[in-house]
Amino acid sequence: MLTLMKRKLFTSLSVGVFLSGMLLMGTSCSNDDYLKDYEIQKMIDESLNGQWKIINITVKKGDWQWDDKVRQYQAIYDLPQLTKSIYEEGAVLGYLFLGQQGDDEVQKPLPFVNTYSAEIDEAGNPIATFTETISYDVQYKDNGKSTVAFIIKDSQLAKDLDAPQNYNFRIVLIW
Repeated sequence: MLTLMKRKLFTSLSVGVFLSGMLLMGTSCSNDDYLKDYEIQKMIDESLNGQWKIINITVKKGDWQWDDKVRQYQAIYDLPQLTKSIYEEGAVLGYLFLGQQGDDEVQKPLPFVNTYSAEIDEAGNPIATFTETISYDVQYKDNGKSTVAFIIKDSQLAKDLDAPQNYNFRIVLIW
């Protein structure tokens, strides 16, 4: 019985010494390798500094071209700022500005989808409705000839002559 008590005491003592040693080693290391949360956040913020590019593009009403094959309006612009690394590892975000700048302007993420009424009955109720989607596609090309295509598409695939308007778009490249 005395041997069993000695073994338990020795085991308990050994575990206590081991844990104390680990605690001592863990707290005796230099604080030079330890970063506080605010230091980590500062490093992240600084690493993102300058890591995006904003490209504003105005599409005039007359610049929209009808593509009868896919039944949509499109306006295609060069986007030489789009690199292979941004295309494959970054992000491309598109926005549409609606309204008057400084007055009632809003920024909408693309695609922007809106439903319209084409006709109204005598009681003022919509008879025919359709949805219009304004979106964008980007295409990367190795030769620096990358492009962005802005698209207007009617849900009924109709060529709505009122759809092409002056639109201000913003493309944001993030890497």
